[in-house]
Amino acid sequence: MIWSLQVLRFIAAMMVVYLHAALTAYEATGSSGIFPPMIQVAGTAGVDIFFVISGVIITRTARDLTWQQFAWKRIRRILPMYYLASIPAALIAAKTGFGWRETIATITLWPAFDQMAAPLLPAAWTLCFEMLFYGAATLVLVDRRFLPAILGLFAVSMAFRSTVPIFQFLGNPIILEFMIGVALAYAPSIKAARWGIPVGAIAILLAGPLGIAPTGNTLDFLIGQDALQRVAAYGIPAGLVVYGTMQVNAGKSVWTYLGDASYTLYLFHTVPISALLTLWIFYPLPADIIIAIGVAASLLFSWRIHEKFEKPLLRIFIETRQSARQ
Repeated sequence: MIWSLQVLRFIAAMMVVYLHAALTAYEATGSSGIFPPMIQVAGTAGVDIFFVISGVIITRTARDLTWQQFAWKRIRRILPMYYLASIPAALIAAKTGFGWRETIATITLWPAFDQMAAPLLPAAWTLCFEMLFYGAATLVLVDRRFLPAILGLFAVSMAFRSTVPIFQFLGNPIILEFMIGVALAYAPSIKAARWGIPVGAIAILLAGPLGIAPTGNTLDFLIGQDALQRVAAYGIPAGLVVYGTMQVNAGKSVWTYLGDASYTLYLFHTVPISALLTLWIFYPLPADIIIAIGVAASLLFSWRIHEKFEKPLLRIFIETRQSARQ
């Protein structure tokens, strides 16, 4: 375990939380607070940091596992909490209705049909790519000879992205961010690479003012609109930040604990923010106070979900697996 990356996972999750709190403040008050939108948009890069970290962690941890062990660990880590988070999302979406594509995309995290369809939980668009990456890693663990075929499929899909949704998904350039993480997993330790942290962070912050920050909604991200631009603006700087963080020695601490809870934070942070938006529309507060309350409420709510649901569920799955072996 690279503990410094656990801390970075929490920071990446907080970037996304801050962005959504800021967007909520703007919706309620028409103000973005002390930081202009061109700076706040940098919170989007939290997702790109997650993807690069995932490439590093999965590459390093999968080495000593069978494909069955790897697949089971990923399933138990991702799906139970995701399905739990999808319940309130489905209840909200039911008010306006949704179709069979969205239903299947929500259940399977596969979004490509005759047209692209996003899961009902908006944040889950990233999990579509996570599960795709995990599936590819599982196949490589089954037989390394699958690797050329997987890379070939990615290349062909990229070449024909403009034709059908399945190629838009399988050939989405954002997958390159996982590959950056895979490459970093094999990179040597270089202390000077710590400079990648400030250099990458500055590059991410400048993307907005320079007009190169990617825009769009969840469907745009799944389709891959401006995805190459995103890899350049956020993916490469995210790689610098991750590589620099890998050179930092860290041990268990409250920050690594928060890193453990970052997945729950990412999935559930919009619940309190969305609930409070109704209050703020009728009783508006200054934008910066709304942002601070939104971030704090997300942290507190997600922490309780992590303690009361995520950790017990993980223990149950681990104990069940151990009992089955005996």
